[in-house]
Amino acid sequence: MTRKRFGIVVLTLVLCIAAVSAADQVLEQADALYRQDKLEEAKAMLLTALSSKTSAPDKADVLWRLSRIVLNIGDELDAEGASKDTLFATYEEAQSYAEQAISLHPLAEAYQWRASSVGRWGETKGPLNALGKAEPMRKDLAVVINDFNDLNNSEVWYVLGQLYFQLPGWPISFGNLDTAISYTRKALDTVPSDEQFPGHYKALAEMLWKRDWSASKRNSEIAKIQKQWDKNANKSALERHEYYEGSKGTGAKPFYTNKTLKEMSDREEALILVNYAISEYPKWPFHSRGDARTLDDLQKLLAEYR
Repeated sequence: MTRKRFGIVVLTLVLCIAAVSAADQVLEQADALYRQDKLEEAKAMLLTALSSKTSAPDKADVLWRLSRIVLNIGDELDAEGASKDTLFATYEEAQSYAEQAISLHPLAEAYQWRASSVGRWGETKGPLNALGKAEPMRKDLAVVINDFNDLNNSEVWYVLGQLYFQLPGWPISFGNLDTAISYTRKALDTVPSDEQFPGHYKALAEMLWKRDWSASKRNSEIAKIQKQWDKNANKSALERHEYYEGSKGTGAKPFYTNKTLKEMSDREEALILVNYAISEYPKWPFHSRGDARTLDDLQKLLAEYR
């Protein structure tokens, strides 16, 4: 290879690497704007980035992020009292971005945000429509957990927990309080170190308050759940995690307390969760509008649980 040809090859490689780096920086900047609750700015940046993408994987990386952003914009519109028509259109837009990503280059995040946007649409439409969306949501979330083996996705476990908590049980649907608690415990155990997710604590507290097992009943029931966890070792990850509450036995000690599971009643743990979430809240440098609403809900729960 001549020096001139070699130089052209090296220059081409450098330009390609620079282009990839610039594209990564755009996504990182959009992610940072999302974490800073600057949703409209993040959406505008992603739409601009989308118009410049040519490969299916690159487009899919932008599209699932657009789905996430638009869903959160919908939540803010909901909090501001937007009309149902506005909310429907927004959540349908979020769903559309996720579906475009799946059709181009399936990614776990695309299935995750499609499930979430479908769920929001159903919640807005009403109970009967929410029931109709439950199974498609579960299938999408199962793809994330089972097919992509994304076992540490805290947000997916949280959505699964909410799905099982809010739905009625058999024979109407597949809602199940114990399964909801297991999935939500997994959600709390997989919160990233650089995130807070106060809604996770609120969710588990509400579930435990509703279940209302005494410490002695927990001791016996969680031991039974542990046996099911062991028995289902060869099942899919989603099926096995229906029994996650028993995965570490009754002597397990959650990170937010010095007590073991068998030393607390459900309602004692619920109160501990609420107090912990409120005490941790000021330690984080930034909170979204949604976080602030969750803090208000936690303070109301604290007054109720006391």
